[in-house]
Amino acid sequence: MKAHPMFSDLPLRKRLILVFMVILLWLATINCVQIYLFLGYVRQYNAMMETITLTNSINGSLKQKLDEEIRDIAYGKVLFENGTQYVHLNNMYQNLDKIERDDKNGQFTKEISEVRQTLTTTTEYIDKLGEQIEGNVPADTRNITYEYITILTDLIDEKVQSLLQKTLLVKGESQNIISTNLKRDISIYICAFIAVIIISLLFAIYISGSFVKPIRSLGQKTNEIAAGNLTIGAIANPSKNEIGELCRSYNRMFHNLKDIIISVRNTNDLVVLTSKDIHQSILENRLAGEEVAEATQTISINLHKQDKLIQKSVSTFEHLLFKYNEVLGKSNKINLQSNETLHITNKISNELITFHQQLEKISQTIHQVNKDTEELQKLSGEMNEYLRLIKLVARESSLLYLTLKNDMHKSSANEKIENVLTQIKEISDETNKVSQDSDYKINHILRLTSSIRKQNCETLENIQAGRLKNEQIQSEFQTIRSIRNRQQVEIEGIKEDMQEAFDQMLSVRQMISDIEQSSQITNAEVSGIAAMGEEQLTTLEEVSDASYKLVERIQEMKDNIRQFKI
Repeated sequence: MKAHPMFSDLPLRKRLILVFMVILLWLATINCVQIYLFLGYVRQYNAMMETITLTNSINGSLKQKLDEEIRDIAYGKVLFENGTQYVHLNNMYQNLDKIERDDKNGQFTKEISEVRQTLTTTTEYIDKLGEQIEGNVPADTRNITYEYITILTDLIDEKVQSLLQKTLLVKGESQNIISTNLKRDISIYICAFIAVIIISLLFAIYISGSFVKPIRSLGQKTNEIAAGNLTIGAIANPSKNEIGELCRSYNRMFHNLKDIIISVRNTNDLVVLTSKDIHQSILENRLAGEEVAEATQTISINLHKQDKLIQKSVSTFEHLLFKYNEVLGKSNKINLQSNETLHITNKISNELITFHQQLEKISQTIHQVNKDTEELQKLSGEMNEYLRLIKLVARESSLLYLTLKNDMHKSSANEKIENVLTQIKEISDETNKVSQDSDYKINHILRLTSSIRKQNCETLENIQAGRLKNEQIQSEFQTIRSIRNRQQVEIEGIKEDMQEAFDQMLSVRQMISDIEQSSQITNAEVSGIAAMGEEQLTTLEEVSDASYKLVERIQEMKDNIRQFKI
C-alpha cells in the first residue's frame, strides 16, 4: 500500500525507465535461459556427430590403411620396423578413448569394450608377426598370422559397424529428443514473450492511466478555453509528479487568464469609447483632407503647367546656349581671322618699310648717277677743250710743217729748223701732257660709266624687287579683303543669332511671367492649405489626446498580459 503512492509520486521519466528496465530484465532472463538450453542441445548434437565421425574414421580410413600396411609387411614390401601399423593402431585407440570419454551416459560401453578387446588381440598378432619376421620363420607361418590379423581387422570392422549402428540409433533418438525439447522451449519462449508483452501492456495501461486521464482532461478544458468557455473548473490532481505540476500550472494559468480577460473586457469598453472619439475626429480630419486634396490637385495642375513652362524655358535656354556657343565659335573664328589679318598687316608694314628703304636706296643711287653724270658732263667739256687744244696743236703742227717746208728753201734754214724743232718739241711735250690728261680723264670717264652701269643694274634689280613686293602686297591686301568679307558674313550671322536669341529671351521672359502668375495662384492655394493644416492640427491634437488615453488603457492591458512569459 505504501509502495503504490510512492510509485505514483515518482517522476514520469523515472517510472518509464523503471518499467522499461523491468521489461528488459525479463526479456534478458528468458533469452539467457533459451540460449543456455540451445547451447546444451548444440553440444549434445556436436558430441554425437563427433562420435559418428570417429567411428567412421576407425571403420574407414584407419582400418583400410592398417590392412594395406600389414599386407605390405607380410609380402616383404615394407620392413616391419619401418611400417606405420602401430601408428594406425594408436590412432584407433585414441579415437576409441575419445568416444568412451564422450559417452558420459554409458550407452556404448559394451560395444566400446568389444572393439577395444578386438584391437588388443589384433595388436598381439601384429607383435607376433613382427617376432616371426624377426625370427625368419617360414612364410607359411607368417601367412597364417597374416590371415589371423585379416580376420581380426574384419572383426574390428564388424564391431565398429555395431558401434556405429548403436551410435546412429542413439543419434536418432537424441535428435528426436532435441527436436522435441527445442519445440517445447520455443513454445515456452513464445508464451513467455507474450506474457511479457501482456504484462508490458498492463504496465503501460497502468502508467498511462496516471497521466493520460489528466492530460485528456487538460486537453478538453484547454479546447473549451480556446472556444471561449471560461465556466469550466480547475483540474484536481494530488500527485506530486510532472502531471500534478502540469495540472497545478494549468489551474494557475486558468485563474490568471480569467482575471486578465475580465480586465481586458473592462479596458475594451474604455477603448471602444475612445475609438468612437477618434473616429469622429478622423471624420472631421477626412473632410479637411478632402479640401486639402482639392487644393493639392489645383496646385498639382499649376505645378504641371509650371513644369511644362519650365521644360519649354529649359529647351529655349538650351537653344539660346547653343546659339551663344555658335556666336562664341564664330567670335573665336573672327578673332583668329583678325589675328591672321594683323599678322598679314604687320608683314605688309615690314614689306613697306623694306620697300621704302629700297626706294631710298634707289633715290640715293639716282642722286649719285646725277652727280656722276654732271661730273661726266664736266669731264666731257674738258675733253672737248683737250680735243680742241689737240686740234690746235695738230693745226700748229701742220702750220709748222708747212712753214718748215716753205722755209727749207731759204738761207737761214738751220736756225729755222732748230726753232721749228724747238716748237715741235714744245708742242709735242704739251701734246704728251694733254694726252696723259686725256688718258686720265678717259679712264675716269670709264670708271664713271661702269659705276653708272652698275648703279643702273642695281636700280633695275631694286625696281624688280619693288614690283614683286608690290604684287605680294596686292595679294596680301586681296587676302585681307577676302577675310574681311568672310568676317562680314560671320558678323551678319552673329547679328541674326543675336536677334534670334533676343526673341527667345523675350519668349523666356513671357514664360517667367506665366510662371510667376501661376506661383501667385499656388501661393494662394498654399495659404488655404496652411489654414486647413491648422484645422487638421487642432483635430490631430484631439486625436492625439484620445490616442494617449487609448495607449494608457492598452498599456494597462499590456501590463496584464506581460504576466505571461514568452
